[in-house]
Amino acid sequence: MSPSALVAAGLLCHYRKGISHDDLMDILSEFHDYLAGRGARFSSTFANREKALNDALGMFESSGLISRMGPEEEDEEDEFEETIYSVDENRRLNLEYYKNNILHFFVSLSFVSISILSGDGNSTSLSEVMADYGFFKDLFRHEFIYDNNVDDLEEVKRVISYAHARDMIVVHEDGGQISIDVTGKGRTSLQSFAGLIQNYLESYWIASRGCAYLKNRVRQEKDLVKKVQKLGTKMYKKGEISKAEALSQSNYKNALKFLVYSGAISVSESKDEKGSKFLSLDDRSLLESLRRRLFKFMM
Repeated sequence: MSPSALVAAGLLCHYRKGISHDDLMDILSEFHDYLAGRGARFSSTFANREKALNDALGMFESSGLISRMGPEEEDEEDEFEETIYSVDENRRLNLEYYKNNILHFFVSLSFVSISILSGDGNSTSLSEVMADYGFFKDLFRHEFIYDNNVDDLEEVKRVISYAHARDMIVVHEDGGQISIDVTGKGRTSLQSFAGLIQNYLESYWIASRGCAYLKNRVRQEKDLVKKVQKLGTKMYKKGEISKAEALSQSNYKNALKFLVYSGAISVSESKDEKGSKFLSLDDRSLLESLRRRLFKFMM
C-alpha cells in the first residue's frame, strides 16, 4: 500500500473541484484506519504517515497532476486562508491509475455506502441494502473480483458493523427487521467511500443512456462506443455527471458487456474475417428499468 495510492483515492473521491488540506487529511485518516482494519500491508514510509502523505502530495504537484493554492505570506494570520488542492479534469485519469491499485479493498464498503445514501430520507432497511449490494455485484462483474467464499449477508453485516462502530450510522432492530440511520458526521464519511466508485456508476449510466442509439438500428460495437463517448462528453459539460474519469472507453465497453449479460441488448459477429461485433436492442423495458435503477444512485 503506497502513500500515492491513498492520496489519489482521497483526491478523487471528493465531490467538489477542490479540497482543503485538513479535509483531505481527515478523509485519508478514515481510509487508512479502514485499510488497517482489513489487514492491508502498508509501505515502510507509513512509519511517518504525515510525511508520507505530504510527500505524495508534493510528488503529484511537481508532476502537474494536482494544483496547490496556499496562503500568501502576508495573509498568514488570515483565518480564512487555507491550503487547497485541485485536480485538473484532464489529469484525473492519471490519478485513477493510482487509486485503482487499492480500490478492491473498498468495494464492499463503497457498495453499502452508496446504497445507504440513496435511500429515501435518512433511514434504509437491511433488505434494501442487500438488494442493492447484489445489484452492484452483478453490475460490476467485469470491473471487480469478488471473494466468492464470503457470503453476501456476512460481508454486508461486517461493513455495517464497521460503520456503526465509527459512528457513521445507527442501527435499529425491531421485530427482526433491521434499519439503518445515517448520522450527521457519518454522511460525510459515507460520501467519501461512495465517491470511490462514483465514476464507475456514471460510466454505466452514460452507456445505458447511449443505448438509445440502438433504438432503430443495429450498430457495430466500435461505432456505438464512439457515440457513447460523445454523449458522455456532452453529459459532463452539462453537469449531468461530475467525474471526468467516468469518460472512460474501457468502462463503457464493460458496461455494454453487462447489458449483453443482462439481456437488454444482444451481440452478434459478422461472418467475415474481421469478426466485427454488432449490437442490437433486445429488451427496451429492461434497459429502461436498469437506467432508472442506475439513476437512483447518481450523487
